[in-house]
Amino acid sequence: MQNRRLDDLFFRYCEKKITDEEREELMAMLLSDDNRAQINGLIDQFIRSDGTKHTLSDETAEDILSSIFSATGLQGGDADTGQAPAANQQEPRAARPMWLFRLAAASVVLFLVYGGYRWVNRRKAVPQVAVMHSVYGDDAPAGGNRASLTLADGRTYDLNTITERNLLVQPGTTIDKSKGEVIYGKNSANDGAVAYNVLKTPLGGQYKIVLPDGSRAWLNAGSSLKYPTAFKGSRRDVEMTGEVYFEIEPDKTRPFLVRVADKNRNGKDMEITVLGTHFNISSYGDEPTMQTTLLEGSVRVKKDEVIKVLTPGQQARVISGEPVHDIAVKTVDTESVVAWKEGRFEFNGNIREIMRQISRWYDVDVKYEGNVERKSFAGTISRKNNVSEVLKMLEMTGGIQFRIDDRKITVKNTD
Repeated sequence: MQNRRLDDLFFRYCEKKITDEEREELMAMLLSDDNRAQINGLIDQFIRSDGTKHTLSDETAEDILSSIFSATGLQGGDADTGQAPAANQQEPRAARPMWLFRLAAASVVLFLVYGGYRWVNRRKAVPQVAVMHSVYGDDAPAGGNRASLTLADGRTYDLNTITERNLLVQPGTTIDKSKGEVIYGKNSANDGAVAYNVLKTPLGGQYKIVLPDGSRAWLNAGSSLKYPTAFKGSRRDVEMTGEVYFEIEPDKTRPFLVRVADKNRNGKDMEITVLGTHFNISSYGDEPTMQTTLLEGSVRVKKDEVIKVLTPGQQARVISGEPVHDIAVKTVDTESVVAWKEGRFEFNGNIREIMRQISRWYDVDVKYEGNVERKSFAGTISRKNNVSEVLKMLEMTGGIQFRIDDRKITVKNTD
């Protein structure tokens, strides 16, 4: 049965005549599976009556729908205040109404801004659609599989141009450029001294590595991983900067240790010790905190003389550049934390925190006009999109505008 209240609220929203109370009522309806068919029809009706010439790609449209209809049950994170939460703080897994509202709002306005997308039955063949052009004049393409490899003797190679001949000094090492992956075979050990290599991704780059023990690591933009070409001895040690997601091959006799440098002070590094598990570490120098998030298994996090053991779903967080007296632990949405690995942005926080992610992936500079400290947003969009599409999603949630000039994004408060 058609819900006339939903019809009324939807078109009041489109015409920007909706009150705050009505908007929250609408977002609650958007998140109900019972209303999905009616919402699809409303979106289709609105877009078909829209006179704009732009069209959405199927991938972008799917991102938007996923944002709306999968929002239930997701939880938000803390705004980027630079302050760590209280130690062992446990956050409820229930959804936060304001976060759900922002996510749904950001998703819906993408339909309203770009328009021109025709909702096609999935059983029918979908024709190719024209690529949208940036409304900002300049634009920046998404990042991709780019990295450099530095061998133990100091030689550095661009992995986009490296050849197997370059790796003759390292038998058992292969590069798959199409997948963005460097692979060390388990038989690559040698009888000589242990040699260390460094895999490094630039801003706008990402790469995957299979280590000599079979463990795998994904490097986000602006990250590095130092590792031996063969694991010997009683431990498996690596060092990292930036953000890396690990899937560790179990070995009860040799724990895996990740050393994470605190770039903001001359103190002890953070250490994560595991036997076999899946976890994500974020330690960018421009972020106020260092975060370790556990998806599977168990890890021990050590910073200075403080130690905490995590269980799946927990995140350990310490403030960079300050003496550590305790390590804050809280429950988080792990899928959101590792969305970057799956090719998605999942924003939920202060605009400065969001723009740092955008800056790293698109290799652009950011500057601000006006006070944007209280601006927080949430939403989901593919990392394959040009930066203009990502900015438009944020801009249309209200109160902020963007300008792109020569790979520099200006963020302006419009309130």
